[in-house]
Amino acid sequence: MATSLRALKLNPRWDGRSLWQWWRDGLLAWLPLPVRRWLAGSTRQLVLALSDGECVLLREETGQTQELERLDRAAPDWNAVAEWYRTEKPRQLALRFPANQALVRPLLLPLAAEKNLRQVAGFEMDRLTPFTAAQVCYDVAVLERQPEQRRLQVELTAIPQAVVEPLLTPLRQRGLPPDVVEVAGGRPNLNLLPLEQRVRRGFWERRLWGALIAVALLLAVAAAILPIWQQRALLIATMVKADRLQPAANQALTLRDQLDRVLETSRMLARKKQALPPRIDLLRELTGILPDDTWLERLQIKGDNAQIVGQSSKASALVGIVEASKLLSGTTFMSPVTIDPRFGKERFMLSARIGLEP
Repeated sequence: MATSLRALKLNPRWDGRSLWQWWRDGLLAWLPLPVRRWLAGSTRQLVLALSDGECVLLREETGQTQELERLDRAAPDWNAVAEWYRTEKPRQLALRFPANQALVRPLLLPLAAEKNLRQVAGFEMDRLTPFTAAQVCYDVAVLERQPEQRRLQVELTAIPQAVVEPLLTPLRQRGLPPDVVEVAGGRPNLNLLPLEQRVRRGFWERRLWGALIAVALLLAVAAAILPIWQQRALLIATMVKADRLQPAANQALTLRDQLDRVLETSRMLARKKQALPPRIDLLRELTGILPDDTWLERLQIKGDNAQIVGQSSKASALVGIVEASKLLSGTTFMSPVTIDPRFGKERFMLSARIGLEP
């Protein structure tokens, strides 16, 4: 498989058939050998090789050649050829002529002629050979591409129809039209048969092969897409479940926030309660620190603030007395000190912040 990959890289102008063969061989390389042989089909070729005095019937398979029978060139036993064909069941039948019966000519053609090499060579046939295109069986092989000069070096191989037809006709009459007409020692993959005379064997086998390739491709695509599809389905199901649970989650978050606020409030109240002394202790503290000539008319507590209203013989001294307490601080007069005419004492209104000393 690595060899095929290198060949594809080095040859930038592969035709569709070569690309198909490379791809097919790459796929077959992954299969076990028995399955690979079954899918690839037989590579056996039955060759009728001609020489000056005789015909030799050959079997060629996987690079090995075996002689089956020798026939008289002047009057070949075509029934024997047909019997060998039925026995061997080859992939193709080839008719091979000796090199001395072929005309080989190198040519230089424009690079654009590569798409229609046979047609271009047919137009030039009467100039290059003593024959017209209709009088020869021919094929063209590309030897070298020269992109800088925009030229193509090719080789034309041709055999006169008068040499080929005496052998083609009896074979066709027995239902054995050759797949290939070639030259011994010629370029590989040359087929001198005209395109319209080439037979199409193994049509159903090729269709079966194409179907198997299509199934293999579908399986490969399915194997690649299935995990992605499963992940997508799992993601969609998870998103649907998340959307269904989202209201409950939002409600839970709201309840949690409300609970946090309630807990914070309760903690704040507890902290305030711990910071403020009990009111009985505050009343006991005031009773202990106020002078005997001072009495209270009203003690109002709002949060951590205490308002003290009363009368005293010397109200101006009360700020220092209350400020010295461990339970009160920030003591100030809320209004000017006045004289009560009934008792002759100073009337005061103090404000102090309640809090234990740290």
